[in-house]
Amino acid sequence: MVLEIDLRSDTLSVITPGMRRAMADAEVGDDLYGGDPTTRRLERYCAELLGKEAALFTASGTLSNQLALRGHTRRGSEVITDAKYHINFFESAATADLSGVVLNPVDTPDGVLTPALLDAAVDRKRRVRLTSDPALVWVENTVNYHGGSVVRVDDLAALRGAALTKGLPLHMDGARLPNASVATGTSLAEYAATVDTVAVSFAKALGAPFGSILAGPADLIEQAVVHRLWFGGGLHQSGFMAAAALYALEHNIARLADDHAHARLLRDLLVEHPGFSAPEPATNMVIADVSGTGLDSAAFVRAAAEVGVKAARWTDSQVRLVTRLGVEESTVREAVRRLHRVAERHDALTAG
Repeated sequence: MVLEIDLRSDTLSVITPGMRRAMADAEVGDDLYGGDPTTRRLERYCAELLGKEAALFTASGTLSNQLALRGHTRRGSEVITDAKYHINFFESAATADLSGVVLNPVDTPDGVLTPALLDAAVDRKRRVRLTSDPALVWVENTVNYHGGSVVRVDDLAALRGAALTKGLPLHMDGARLPNASVATGTSLAEYAATVDTVAVSFAKALGAPFGSILAGPADLIEQAVVHRLWFGGGLHQSGFMAAAALYALEHNIARLADDHAHARLLRDLLVEHPGFSAPEPATNMVIADVSGTGLDSAAFVRAAAEVGVKAARWTDSQVRLVTRLGVEESTVREAVRRLHRVAERHDALTAG
């Protein structure tokens, strides 16, 4: 039986024995009564780590994002964001339904919102009294659509300055912000200082099984506690999951450099076969063009699964391969051997 190698996402990161022990030994209470000590400790730790007044533990990055959205906006207002961010791809319905706001998606070439693009979005000539008013600027870091690309802190600071002149707060969907921090050497607090609120996931590259943190001003976080209940996200004995998140923050941030190195190795080995091309990864994602194999991405993903490698279809010609906790150098080398075999088999079939 061929050992399966799953490279579809870092949400598949393994839960380590140390994390399991931390969960089993966690001191718990009832979070809705303010009595879960491990959850309180996690929230204080994250507020300090991100340089914010307060923080709230939530079930998911999507919930953290939606709570920030509700706190920053009013019904009928508008959020300026990138057309390819998670909020536009996966959260637009929730945004409209839960908070009654609309998205004004901007097309950027690289996932980086600039002051000029913000100016154009705010000052559209077509704006009249009956259109929605901008209420929030939304950024993402790292940028999933662009293969885990990193938005630099200087670019965010410039956007922050432009937004402040317009009286607009900023929220960062920082689901993979620890990856950006490790890749650039910029601290989480330095990144978070460029925005009013920030959400960070524990259940992606950090390797925890659950949860996200929302950090920001104390008054907004107090509102978010209420809205979390409204949205069905109230937590009771959450300390078991909070313990996993604390363990991840204390043990799994520095090791993200290994994931990044493994992604670079994966890319470098993969493109040794002429059927593949891929840009140098910035963090832990490889976006590989497989059209040179003669297969479209859907057919390639099926063929890869047959040799025991799971990849994510990205575009008609591209697949995504993500390194993570549990994927070591030997795993990468074996995965590439199998993916090369897929290309070689197709070459042989077409030649015959």
